[in-house]
Amino acid sequence: MITSLAAVALYVSDQERARTFYADVLGFEVATDAQMGPQGRWIEVVPPGAQTGFVLADAGGFGQADRVGKSADVTLKCPDVTELHRDLVAKGVPVTEPEVQPWGTFIKFTDPDGHQFVVSSR
Repeated sequence: MITSLAAVALYVSDQERARTFYADVLGFEVATDAQMGPQGRWIEVVPPGAQTGFVLADAGGFGQADRVGKSADVTLKCPDVTELHRDLVAKGVPVTEPEVQPWGTFIKFTDPDGHQFVVSSR
């Protein structure tokens, strides 16, 4: 039986740039950063305290250059979207204005490779 989601692969054009963005800008923890041969490094980042993270996979090393910025839709959760919005704007991250819906408030931000994420609070 599957009990949890381990990681979601994000194909990136520059692993170091992606690592810096997720760790230094978003505050994710670097769970793994190790060489894995010609495919590049295995870099896995997770939100603090989370069980599931992102693998920042070198698109070129995996023959997936056409998938940079085209990963699956991902929705993240935070306690206060408005506060996160202010923080991301101050850090220069491309982010939409908070939008209020009956199910909660959300924003969308874009990473350096064009991956777009929804962040909601309920």
